[in-house]
Amino acid sequence: MILSGQALKMRMVNGEIFKRDTWSLKAIKEASYALRVAPDGLMVNGKRYWPGKDFIDEDIKIKPGEIAILSTVERLNMPADLVGKIGIRFDYASLGLTGLMGIQVDPFYGWGHENERLYVRVANLGNETIRINVCDQVFTFELHTVMGPVPTPPEPRKPMWYRLLEVLGDRPNVSWSNVTQVRLDVESVQEDLQAQGNQLTKELEQANENLKTGVDEAKQELRGYLQPLVMFGIFLVAVTILSVALAVIIDGRDRPEVYVPEWVRDWGWIVLMVTLSGATLATAVMGALTVWRLWKWKDH
Repeated sequence: MILSGQALKMRMVNGEIFKRDTWSLKAIKEASYALRVAPDGLMVNGKRYWPGKDFIDEDIKIKPGEIAILSTVERLNMPADLVGKIGIRFDYASLGLTGLMGIQVDPFYGWGHENERLYVRVANLGNETIRINVCDQVFTFELHTVMGPVPTPPEPRKPMWYRLLEVLGDRPNVSWSNVTQVRLDVESVQEDLQAQGNQLTKELEQANENLKTGVDEAKQELRGYLQPLVMFGIFLVAVTILSVALAVIIDGRDRPEVYVPEWVRDWGWIVLMVTLSGATLATAVMGALTVWRLWKWKDH
């Protein structure tokens, strides 16, 4: 069964759940309590703020992929019949703040210590830096009743701060974690993919340029093949015209004079001879050019 806000208030007034003068009426919700972040007892950005000695003088910044350890303003004094459940409040969870800790607070937590608080390990899995002000209500704390008796511990447990120090050891950067490493790996993969994409783009551009050059060369080569063929066709046409002209002259020579026009007998022969001479010269030139082009084509 979860305690309501009114039930929580009654227990806290009696000095249960939290030490006196460390909790706030404003933090009591309908069926939970909103835990506040303390200015000390922190491990943020690789720096340790010892409880009661070092106090952060600015807002707490947790960059994307980083892990931090936050502590609560409230000092715990859990009774034997209650167990607590910790979570991230919606406003901060929506920014990517995620808890990396056990969510349960056992009965008798804080027993034997005057200033035992909760230490919550969190990570920023969002894309933007999360800023937390001192005394912000970041965590939600539900209280459930325990069925059956819970034996009293034989002795108080070691304070949580020192237990954390034993786990972390002498690491120079206590905010290091696999979350950061995973993010770095993702960024490295993104950089590799971008580099591969740029290389592929360059290769495609080069292939397109080579294709364009190949098409231009193919056009030039095709033009070189067609020119001799065209010239050879012109040569055949010229030879045909010359043959027809010679046939006409020969035929006119064998005909009687009555069938030969008068202009042919007077000055036409000169015109015909000049025409045939020019045609013969042109045919010879065309033939020579055709032979030369075919020879160059063969060598090519």
